[in-house]
Amino acid sequence: MGVSLSGLCAVHCLLVPIFLSLLPLYPVAEHIHEWTHPVLLILIIPTVYFSIRYSNKYNPFAALLLSGLTILIITWGLHDWMSQKGETWVTLLGSILLIAGHWMNYRSHSARACSVAEEF
Repeated sequence: MGVSLSGLCAVHCLLVPIFLSLLPLYPVAEHIHEWTHPVLLILIIPTVYFSIRYSNKYNPFAALLLSGLTILIITWGLHDWMSQKGETWVTLLGSILLIAGHWMNYRSHSARACSVAEEF
């Protein structure tokens, strides 16, 4: 779920500027675009929380997840002061960190599940 949401965020950041430049109804699209960031953050924050809540403090995936989430929150808060290009690249960096963290978490849980299955 975390990889999917982070990937959706990355696709959103890459494609929305293209779609907005092609749409003749720019004011309507801009109003919809304003709601996408809070909705994505509302979905991403609990996903990150549930991914790291049982991990110990020193897991590298927890650091990646928290770094990616922090970058996304800061970028969303400062998007009025950043250029469109800068916001896209920084948000994409946060999404990549989230995807990497969720992937590492998934691989870690898969490896543990395989080792437990082999013991039985």
